[in-house]
Amino acid sequence: VTPRVRARMTDGERGRVVDEPTPTSTSLTPADLKNIAQGLGQERERRVAYADHVDQRVIITAADVDAKRAIHIKASTRSAFVIESDVKCAKVFVEGCSDCAVTVKGAVLSEHVEVWECQGVRVRYDAPVGTTQVDQSRDVVLSFAERGFLGAVVFATSVDIRVSFGAESNGAEYERLDHDSLAPGDHREIPQFITRIVDGALLTERLIRGKDEYPTTERELRAALGDELTDDHLDTAPARAELRKDKGNAAFKDGIFAQAVVHYTEALELDPTHVVALCNRAQCFLKLGEHEKALSDADACIAIKHDYVKAHFRKGLALHAMRRFPHAIQAFECALAFDPANIQAKDALRLAEVQAQRAAARAP
Repeated sequence: VTPRVRARMTDGERGRVVDEPTPTSTSLTPADLKNIAQGLGQERERRVAYADHVDQRVIITAADVDAKRAIHIKASTRSAFVIESDVKCAKVFVEGCSDCAVTVKGAVLSEHVEVWECQGVRVRYDAPVGTTQVDQSRDVVLSFAERGFLGAVVFATSVDIRVSFGAESNGAEYERLDHDSLAPGDHREIPQFITRIVDGALLTERLIRGKDEYPTTERELRAALGDELTDDHLDTAPARAELRKDKGNAAFKDGIFAQAVVHYTEALELDPTHVVALCNRAQCFLKLGEHEKALSDADACIAIKHDYVKAHFRKGLALHAMRRFPHAIQAFECALAFDPANIQAKDALRLAEVQAQRAAARAP
């Protein structure tokens, strides 16, 4: 008889709920660091982890996990995990596993199961689930005891994702979800697809993010808007980039500069020519002490909009911080050429000139 393996907590769990990333500079305040640490600690506490199992059968019961916690199965090989019918958990994560089987008999209260960076994983559902998300995985089979148990399967950057219905003995009758006929989507974003049962049959469609970030599909947009559907409804990247930029501005205002960088980067992934996001990210890098990155962003911004005063000014600040005073002087002079009344640029220019003179005086 295979011994029952009890749950064990592990440190270093992936923090996907915490908004703030790990700080990259001591420019963050002690309060920021404390909030981040507390958030990461709370995230670890919310997960019961089953990690590093090899050739084992793991039975998970209500005694192992409560409704406020998620089950996190990770880094396991050739093992089977059974979430028994008496379990009520917040969510189920399956991460970094190979040749494993996961059977979900209990209730997943968020109705969300996530499979990430897995290969050869089989997930069996003996209970309904709202959404199964599959990312960066290969050879994943989702088997549903009843067709009504499938809510939606959302997948991206994954290959050979299959679905089957009915008793386990009929599991050989699979339907593959990813196939060559799927439209690749907007080149600015990783294509993401959703599979649902529509009119009694499985239908896989490319997801489109609306301007409000809410996911939808072209079919649903056409049904809702009819003749009013325009290209702007299908290509929402510019509008969504603006939303990400606004989130970056809010994080910057709150002094969470590393998080602001994340939002500005997301905006630039959607719209690489968004000069405000570029220039604001440069300012974040200045705050974080990453002057080379600030200089790179300022230069990229100037290449797009050569008369952008803030970009020249922030380029000058980055060069000044790097003690490249002659080049900083040139940058501030460029800013003043486009805005002669700019007081900040005037003050920065005078300071750079003084520093350049002092550096020259110290030179041998």
